[in-house]
Amino acid sequence: MGCSMLLRAGAGAPYIGSGEVPDLDYDDEGRVNRGSLCGKGNMALELLTHPSRLEKPRVRSPEGELVRASWEVAMEDLVRRLRAVTEAHGPGSVGFLLGPTLTNEEAAKAAQLARAIGTPHVDQSQPEDHVVLKGLSFCGAEPTPLTEVDQLERAKAILVVGDLFTLSPCMAKPVLQMRYDNRQNLVGTLGFWKSRTFLFGKPVLRCLAGREAAALTVMLHHCLESGHAKDVPWANEVRAFLKGLDIEKIERLAGLSPSDMDWFAGALEKGEETAVLFAAGFAATERLDLAAGLSALLAEVTGSRYLAMVGGANAYGLRTTLAEAGFPGTEGLRSAEMLAAAGTGEIKALFALGCDPVGAYPGGVFEEAAPKLELLAATAPLGSATMDAAHVVFPTGTWGEKTGTVVNSFGHENELVQVMPPPGTARTDADVLDLLLDAVGGQPAGTAPPEPMSVPAPAEAAAAFFAELELYLRFEDREDGAREMGTHWLFPEASPGQSADGWLTNPLSWPQHESPGPGIALSPAHARELGVKTGDRVRVRSRDAAAELVVRIEQRLVEDVVLVAPYYPETRRLTGWRLDGVLRDLDLRPERVSVEAVGEVAR
Repeated sequence: MGCSMLLRAGAGAPYIGSGEVPDLDYDDEGRVNRGSLCGKGNMALELLTHPSRLEKPRVRSPEGELVRASWEVAMEDLVRRLRAVTEAHGPGSVGFLLGPTLTNEEAAKAAQLARAIGTPHVDQSQPEDHVVLKGLSFCGAEPTPLTEVDQLERAKAILVVGDLFTLSPCMAKPVLQMRYDNRQNLVGTLGFWKSRTFLFGKPVLRCLAGREAAALTVMLHHCLESGHAKDVPWANEVRAFLKGLDIEKIERLAGLSPSDMDWFAGALEKGEETAVLFAAGFAATERLDLAAGLSALLAEVTGSRYLAMVGGANAYGLRTTLAEAGFPGTEGLRSAEMLAAAGTGEIKALFALGCDPVGAYPGGVFEEAAPKLELLAATAPLGSATMDAAHVVFPTGTWGEKTGTVVNSFGHENELVQVMPPPGTARTDADVLDLLLDAVGGQPAGTAPPEPMSVPAPAEAAAAFFAELELYLRFEDREDGAREMGTHWLFPEASPGQSADGWLTNPLSWPQHESPGPGIALSPAHARELGVKTGDRVRVRSRDAAAELVVRIEQRLVEDVVLVAPYYPETRRLTGWRLDGVLRDLDLRPERVSVEAVGEVAR
């Protein structure tokens, strides 16, 4: 969310171990957090001083071991491998994945390096954010954005899709302020289980597991047919599309009372100050892209302000910076396509800058593809699954250790100020990219920027979006086909202490206390059926993977659902890999799994 904080180093800062560490204070002038910080913000201090921080480069030895090396040796090794790849396979065999810890300036340098090499393959590496952002760009909606916390506090009705309070605890403060300022104020919560946000819902719109897109379709239909819809250019086309559907069937698909959905949709469209907040993360609902787009359409037709949360800290900034640089170009592969191409041999070299694609992407696809690469180079402040597979690793700084700008979910551009240098010989990603640009000779003469990505006209994009929606809503064999794969739906469980894919937060103290490893939450009825108790282990099998997970019993959970923390490669692997041909990205959705007890269980 871009919550601001104050860090102080040097005189007056505490002294721990071998060097100075900064002192953390709260920024009362913060536009988003107003002097408060959630666990992720408070843990930023721990990340700066964590004993597992990488301090020296690493290279893959001829024996296959990842060993420490000097910057000169590591850079020479990378350049040698890169030249071998481009000479043998051409520059189009090289790809770049950019993570959410990069600043806008570092993303621009990465684009410059890709252009110098001659590859069009540059994209963000944040799978769930990709799907949400592409759903928003395809749906054709242009709702009024929510840009300030004050706008939430003045609202009379807010619809929250997903578990906002867990994903971004600081956002709970203005929403609850609004909720209790006036007994008539409404905070509608749409989802399938009693999350932290649901506890404060008024009303609670509890749909069937994963069916938020169906519920939002019904709400959109009500608004367009009620006569109160705002004047929007796409209303007639969408109205005609919805008339061709069996709305009663979609209501049954959603599993919500039509009167409840209609009543709250009416509250949104009739209110003077209203908002729609979308906060659904990795595989948290069926067709995450459709749910995000429908929530934006609903916001526009009701005249509500709109905010879509993202997991990656600079997801919006990277998206804008790369688009301005022309990436992904007309020939450029998207992130998931690059990982798939690594498996087929089309991509031979991959730069993972400030991200962990091996651990972040589902199905274990890149875990299997990574060993086939002739070069996998990574920059990182901490170890990761990608580092374990890499040929060259450069230690880099994180926020508080570098300068630059980032853009948060509200659209604010925030400036980072360097308080202390990165540890040991670590450098910033900008420094690493400058060294690489020098090594490859900068931008070769005559090398032009890539052609901008072909963006469909709004009408064409919306047509594709609604074609996908129609396929989703008309799929009648959903349940029968799913049951063949398993007995329960597997959903991710958000954590207030974890960020994005958990790569940078897993080693920190609060996440370690909350969830010391990959686990699974079962309903009491499901636990009794299996004969297991908290602390026992169960084997979970999806279509593509299996894992043994530690049990926790969750009283608020519905019986046909299990929850897993999506912050570990073992649990992300359980979610299937499906490339969507329209979005050219992953179709992230809940997975059907079977669950069985292993070892000694309760009797």
